[in-house]
Amino acid sequence: MTTTPSSRFGELPTFELPSCLQFLKLKNFPLKVYPAVNEPELLKKDTLFVYGPGKSTWFDVDCLQIQMYLNFCGIDYDTYSINQPEASPSGELPFLQTVVGKVFDAQETIHWVTETRNIQRELSNELDKQQAKAFVTLVEQKLKPALLFSMWLESPNANEITFKSYYGHLPQPINQIVFYKKQNQVTKSLLADRDILVREEIYQEAMKALEALSVKLGDNTYFFNSSEPTWIDAVVFSHLHCALATSIKEHGQYEKEDIKQAKTLSNMIRKHDNLLNYVKSMNEKWLKK
Repeated sequence: MTTTPSSRFGELPTFELPSCLQFLKLKNFPLKVYPAVNEPELLKKDTLFVYGPGKSTWFDVDCLQIQMYLNFCGIDYDTYSINQPEASPSGELPFLQTVVGKVFDAQETIHWVTETRNIQRELSNELDKQQAKAFVTLVEQKLKPALLFSMWLESPNANEITFKSYYGHLPQPINQIVFYKKQNQVTKSLLADRDILVREEIYQEAMKALEALSVKLGDNTYFFNSSEPTWIDAVVFSHLHCALATSIKEHGQYEKEDIKQAKTLSNMIRKHDNLLNYVKSMNEKWLKK
């Protein structure tokens, strides 16, 4: 049984203020309502939240893939550099917020384009669709590990490009702390399907993937000789572009051998003229808009 003041002490007396003191009574509560502090500004356009600053998503492959696909589909959107993956419902960037307040992670964004805009950039031939899925898997399993290794574990690239791109806006020593934390995460992800990290093995697998991609592309503008770019083009271009963009130039702080190793992946891409021309063409037509 709940004990209340009334049950313990009986009914408490009430007092009426004399008329001369009525002004002391709180007739309205709260007395004053203030506007919300830092009330979020309403979006004027659907907005893709990405890593930045600088050239927006150009150094992050996951962000760039979604940006390219939105460009392929002709979606009118803004990009906003947030650098805080914790702000995303999935804990990862990118994510899309619409003008009506809905939020979508990367995969959901693709579905959002299909469902709300009735746009779907995919291959028409069913066999090509299946092969495209296989090539996307090849990129994610063979080329992406090499890209991550090159960006995060090759010291010249990691310290001079990746660190500054992702965490250059943070004060010391916080920037170093979060950088090392991310490095450890990348290392663990690369060790998920191997016992030790061997540079030569990782790049050897990437080289085979690049050769397969080069043969498949041939002299075509887009993969599978499609008349318009599709998801596989967003994936392949983003990996190639980021690998080329995050390759360090000569730097006096590092030994020549370190610089050579740091440029391994980008140099492998440059050996394939059609892939290099593909990156330049896609960049001019779909990214520099």
